[in-house]
Amino acid sequence: MSDRCRAEWPLMTEIVEGDPIPVEGRELVPLIRMTSRVRRTAVLSNEGVEARGGGFVQLRPVALLDRSDDGGQRLAIRDQTAWWIRWLLLTALVVPCVAITLMYLSRRLGDHAT
Repeated sequence: MSDRCRAEWPLMTEIVEGDPIPVEGRELVPLIRMTSRVRRTAVLSNEGVEARGGGFVQLRPVALLDRSDDGGQRLAIRDQTAWWIRWLLLTALVVPCVAITLMYLSRRLGDHAT
């Protein structure tokens, strides 16, 4: 394996079931998306062995499983904060572009009117 391949950080994502929570004859089971990256390196040399590593883990709830005697259903958890942040970023990009275009057009129209 070359050094370039070892330098990549593999991204691992999986859906994990949490501990069931009993509620009035039903069972609620949280489903969590676990995303992690881990990097480990080890070097053998005349001076000895050098090893280091690093990484992160992100846990994000995605749904609740509602299990009962009648069956079960999956209740999705929507991330409204992320939705609003994306909307605000899009607005922050579009509004200045529209303002610049309107200023440009008003100046061109003003030059033609005189």
